[in-house]
Amino acid sequence: MVIEKKPKKFNVYYLDVKDINKVIDSAKNLRDRVVLKILARTGMRRFELCQLKVKDVDLERKLIYIPAGKGNKPRSVPLDDDTAQDLKFYIGSRQYGKLIQSNNTGNDGIDESRINAIVKNTGISAGITHPDPTKKYLNPHIFRHSFIRHLLKKGVPPNMVQQLAGHSDIRT
Repeated sequence: MVIEKKPKKFNVYYLDVKDINKVIDSAKNLRDRVVLKILARTGMRRFELCQLKVKDVDLERKLIYIPAGKGNKPRSVPLDDDTAQDLKFYIGSRQYGKLIQSNNTGNDGIDESRINAIVKNTGISAGITHPDPTKKYLNPHIFRHSFIRHLLKKGVPPNMVQQLAGHSDIRT
C-alpha cells in the first residue's frame, strides 16, 4: 500500500498595507495602537507580545528582544521609527513590569484574549474584514502572515524573513 503525502497547505490570505494602516488608525487609545503596530510591524506572535516586559524594549537601538518565542527560542525584532515613538510615549517612565498593561488592576499585563478582542473590535471599527472568507473577523495572526508576505514581496531574503519570524524551518 502506498501512502500519498498530502501537499502542504499554506495560507494565501493577508492584508495589504493600506488596510493594516486603516486598522491601526482606528485604534481607540494609545495602548491598542501600540498592540496593533507591534503585531503588524514586527510579525510577533500574540503570546510573545503578552510575555514582553518593559526591559525587553531597546528604544535606543530600536529593537524588541523576545526572550522566549515559540520553542523557547529567543530572538530580536527591529522597530520602525513610528512604532518606536509610540512605544516611548506608552512606556513613559516605567522601568519594569509587563510592556502592555492591562486595564484590570488585578493583572500586571494584557492577556491573549484581550489582544484578540482589540484586533477584532478595531477591525470592525475600521471596516476591515478578514481576507479569508471562512473567517468573520480579523485575528492577531493575520498581521503575522501579512508581515511575512510583505517582507518577501519586498525582496527580503527568505533566511532573513525566517529569522525575523522565529521559524525554525525556512519552508514555514
